[in-house]
Amino acid sequence: RFTAEFDFRTYDAEGVILYAESLDNTAWILLALRDGKIEIQFKNEFGTKVTSGGKAINDGLWHIISVEELEHSISVKIAKEAVMSINSPRTLFKQSQGFLETKVYIAGLPRKVGNALVKQINPRLDGCIRAWNLMNQGHSGVKEVIQEKQSKHCLVAVGRGSFYPGTGTATFQINYNNLDSAEDWLINVTMTIRPSADTGVMFALVSNETVPLAMSIVDSNSSDSQKIIVTIGNITVAHLESKKLCTPRKVLVGLLVTKQQLELSVDSQTDRSNSEQLSILHQAMMANVVTYLGGLPDVPLGATLVTAFYNGCMEVKVNNRQLDLDEAIFKHNDIRSHSCPLIMQ
Repeated sequence: RFTAEFDFRTYDAEGVILYAESLDNTAWILLALRDGKIEIQFKNEFGTKVTSGGKAINDGLWHIISVEELEHSISVKIAKEAVMSINSPRTLFKQSQGFLETKVYIAGLPRKVGNALVKQINPRLDGCIRAWNLMNQGHSGVKEVIQEKQSKHCLVAVGRGSFYPGTGTATFQINYNNLDSAEDWLINVTMTIRPSADTGVMFALVSNETVPLAMSIVDSNSSDSQKIIVTIGNITVAHLESKKLCTPRKVLVGLLVTKQQLELSVDSQTDRSNSEQLSILHQAMMANVVTYLGGLPDVPLGATLVTAFYNGCMEVKVNNRQLDLDEAIFKHNDIRSHSCPLIMQ
């Protein structure tokens, strides 16, 4: 019968932990998180079922999770204590010649499965799993896959936040139309950053092959500080210098833009601009812009001043909405949506 046990740690509230299916795809079981709590969905020849229970476990602590198929039920335990017992007529998977063979997917779903679920879920999950024991065979099969992929290795210690390793972006389609005021549009970005490298694009709007707005960290001439700059095209319209940003401390950065004025704030400093370049941004906002976090797509040389990817931790709120990287229309696989490496001081 189907069994799985492992240690699990996450700050993510929703996503697929494990999905297993029979070789002929007629039966499957899904172990997932929803609102931070364990959810089980399964289907076999006798029907489908979905249930959830237990406490929320997306607290960044390690939890021992086990799923075991018993004779007439599926048992789910957290820290060896039962939190769910789901009635299951007959066995979940049929045996073939005395063996039970399944295909197992970790932290995601095979593409064809999404619409067949009993209850739809965002499958993307950022967490860490160790001490694998699948089908009572230990970590056989799992270890070999994970060992070869550095991006799949667990961070030793994590905190809340998103981590950008300097190799890719997250992309969002955001509507900046401002319905609450006479302004045509409003860009209100607040972010908490802890950079690990001194140059990189944190936030950008891209329109076709132009970059009508970008906010970047750049190296300063001074040895103990960096600058945060805002550019429209390849013109800098606002900048502030800040003491060395690549430290364990987190820095609060704000950007507020209307068609009349732009305001950049870093900690307690502020720089305002009503540059004529704002008319270029206004034209782009009246058309269509795509929002990029952590870098830029390929744009022509000279389209903007900084093209390096951002490296470090960053949490972003746009027009009072916290952006969840699991909801991005595209996210580079190396970006960790909900775990930021802690710096041991």
